[in-house]
Amino acid sequence: MKGVVFREFFNYIEVQHGDEMLDDVIVASDLPHGGAYTSVGTYPFEEMLSLVHSYTAASARSEGCVFAGFGEHCFLNWLSFLPEFFSPARHLFDILEQVNDFHEREVRKLYPDAELPTFTTESRGEHDMVVGYHSEKQLRDFAVGVIHGAAIHLRVAIEVSTEDAEDAAGPYTRIRIRMAAPAACPERAALCPVMPPI
Repeated sequence: MKGVVFREFFNYIEVQHGDEMLDDVIVASDLPHGGAYTSVGTYPFEEMLSLVHSYTAASARSEGCVFAGFGEHCFLNWLSFLPEFFSPARHLFDILEQVNDFHEREVRKLYPDAELPTFTTESRGEHDMVVGYHSEKQLRDFAVGVIHGAAIHLRVAIEVSTEDAEDAAGPYTRIRIRMAAPAACPERAALCPVMPPI
């Protein structure tokens, strides 16, 4: 996993809880390099899982909610890369159908050896869309968070569900998105409710 993702995760923790918790999470994760990531470096995915585990323990949030919240955070930060691509005038489904194009235009040119997920449209209607999320790491909660981040940006309400699926290439996650009844869209999605300490 690219170091830029780790650095963005650190930013996410800082935004949510401040510098002190970030320091506690890094120490608790016992990383071999003390959390000194370079943006273009490649690091074991297990280090991200260790950071997430430490963060869930410190924040009393579930792992799934942490990944979902991080996905939302990442999408809202992507807006600065290519603002015209994410124009509020565009339809949510149009943006989701072109996430792969964004990866190739903006991400691949900066990190040519990055392992990027793909989103494939399986069906699309006026109010419903089904997307196939293909990734070696299968971070479905992160993908759902990205979709919620897009909905927040566009100020539309959505309902999202996931299910396991498989095709000739192997297992993947099928994501169903439904446009909800018109309503005021919250500034942030309630993706990470606080979980009671164990």
